[in-house]
Amino acid sequence: MDHVSEPAAKERSERVMSHALVELRRNNWWPFGVKSAVLLDLSQTGFKIELTGPANIELESVYFLTIPLRPFGVASPPSIQISVQVKWFQNAKQRLGGTFVNVKPSDKLFLDTIIAFVQEQPSS
Repeated sequence: MDHVSEPAAKERSERVMSHALVELRRNNWWPFGVKSAVLLDLSQTGFKIELTGPANIELESVYFLTIPLRPFGVASPPSIQISVQVKWFQNAKQRLGGTFVNVKPSDKLFLDTIIAFVQEQPSS
């Protein structure tokens, strides 16, 4: 069954496509329960991922998304961890999307760098 929260139907920012491997976790300090996922697209305000295995995802809940930076041309730090709020979840495909919340200025700069890097890549 697919779940969508009401505000998810709003217009969204322009997104860039990606295939980076990311991690989704409920608590940023707890090492267990980490879910691997593929980052399908991303914008300055939100994201879409596909989980690599089954998971129970709660709409409107806050999770932590870890995005590696090396695949996007950033050597240090190795990754950023951003708070996200899940706005929709497709159980059959294990896909979900949402918005970034409480983004630090440094993480905003890294998101801008990721988006610029992807936009500069030649289309296939």
